[in-house]
Amino acid sequence: MSETAKIDLILTEITSLRRELDLFKPDLTLEKEVIHFLQKDKRTVKRYIDEGILVEGVHYYNDKDKRVFVPDEIISFKKGGCRPPLTNPKAQAVLKHFGL
Repeated sequence: MSETAKIDLILTEITSLRRELDLFKPDLTLEKEVIHFLQKDKRTVKRYIDEGILVEGVHYYNDKDKRVFVPDEIISFKKGGCRPPLTNPKAQAVLKHFGL
């Protein structure tokens, strides 16, 4: 088998695998799917939005009366640990005390 034929076979297999993967990929533009993907409850995601942890224009945008999430930004948010910054003064004091 020639090198070109091997590369074509590999590309065909990758394309096939991507199609199969898409069958299981959630639609991360939808709030329900984002909640499930982040493994948070609806109140937590709403709090993230209200407190500016999920930022309008970055993580989501409003289209008429519907909130639409940006999949790549939601994935990046999850990779970052889904943790909001600590705004509690006591928590900040403890972190400062330990040099964190």
